[in-house]
Amino acid sequence: MESKLLISQFLTFPTSRRASTKEVPAIFRSNAVVLPAVLLAATLLASCQADGPIPAALRGEGNDKPLELQIPDSLQKRHEAFRAEFVKATKEGGKVGDAARTIEKLGTNHFAKAKDVFPSLGVLPVLAEGKVTPEMGATIKVAKKLRADLPQIRREHRDLVAGLKNFAEAAMEEGETDYVRFAESLILHIQEENEVLYPTVLLIGDSVKRGLDK
Repeated sequence: MESKLLISQFLTFPTSRRASTKEVPAIFRSNAVVLPAVLLAATLLASCQADGPIPAALRGEGNDKPLELQIPDSLQKRHEAFRAEFVKATKEGGKVGDAARTIEKLGTNHFAKAKDVFPSLGVLPVLAEGKVTPEMGATIKVAKKLRADLPQIRREHRDLVAGLKNFAEAAMEEGETDYVRFAESLILHIQEENEVLYPTVLLIGDSVKRGLDK
């Protein structure tokens, strides 16, 4: 029932809520591949199968290292850019620096949790082909922990967004338009996490569990 609800949320994702990216630096924008990948994962829930040939890369051929979950490169680069700008802001003087330091702990926790959760997104290309391998089993534990942590994560997100709005106001007062755009971009990304990325991690865990249980 929960998986069906998540699928419904994806298929009715409101385009009207997507803010314009014209004034947002390219490095902070959502990668255009993310939403199509999410939709693919959702539609595969009913038909995801564990049989079929496993790609050589997943069998480990030509690679001594076992399969490891990794944050998709496009998302990893955006997070690194967000974190670097956030750290830079905490070292500023005046109202901008004060506002940034007020939410420093929340921001640090935010980026740390992303490192624990978003590596599951790395299996989407293979999962979208209807393939599930034992190496993907770690995504099940990630999803289980995420479900338990979501209420706290959402509370932290609300506090972080409120702090970022105060930060943006301080930046506006001091004429720091780059920081205003940064705050707006990060708020939009947090919305993306709540509406797309975290639900996708849950769907991945459910899909993998279903495939491995067959």
